[in-house]
Formats: sequence, C-alpha cells, structure tokens
Amino acid sequence: MVSIVDTCFLIDLIREDPGAIRYAEDEAVLRTTAISAAEFLYGARISMKPDLADAARTFLSYFPILPFDSESAALYADIAAELRRSGRRISSFDELIAAIALRHDEAIVSRDTHFSSIPGLSVISY
Repeated sequence: MVSIVDTCFLIDLIREDPGAIRYAEDEAVLRTTAISAAEFLYGARISMKPDLADAARTFLSYFPILPFDSESAALYADIAAELRRSGRRISSFDELIAAIALRHDEAIVSRDTHFSSIPGLSVISY
C-alpha cells in the first residue's frame, strides 16, 4: 500500500517515534507532498543544529514527493472555502497537503486530528 505522510510524521520518523517507525516498517511505499517537504526543510533550516538542513535533504530523498498541481489547486480552493464557511479553518499548509492527498485519492498519515474535518479525506493515525 502507498501512503502519503504529512510533516508531523516526517518529524516523528526522524526522531525515531515508535509509532511512526512501526507504521513505516509496515508500509511498502511512503510518499509525501511538496508542501510537507517545504515545511520539513524550513524547520531544519531554522534549527540551531549545524548540518541539519543537509541531513533533512538527504532524509527526504528517500520519499517520492507529490507536487502541488492545478488539480490540487482547485481542490484546495474547495477545501479552504468550505472550511471557512463552516468556521473550521485549519492551517493553509495542511489544507494544501489535504488537497494533494485528495487529488491522488489516498489517505493522509498524521497525528494531526484536524485533518478529519476535511470532507472525503481519510486520515490514518499512527
């Protein structure tokens, strides 16, 4: 099975969180999104740890990265507008990540429970 992992999963995996490791060991392919990759690299870049940015780029090289394309853009607009209408907005980054997952008709692997407020998005916790 192929899974789309979000930013918190990437962070948990690199920190050797037991739940993230268990999930990664059970899955054949783990993919992430361009948005999660950007968030992950940004966190490494602003870290006080020397060489973390290079290590983060190497770590991400093991994951196929799904782009944000025009179909994802249309889905994002629908998601953001619906959540705004209902008063349940989440971060724009997470709305973009969700749009990519919906575009590929796949679940998102995350500990962030707010993903469950997005209609049609399957969320797998670990």
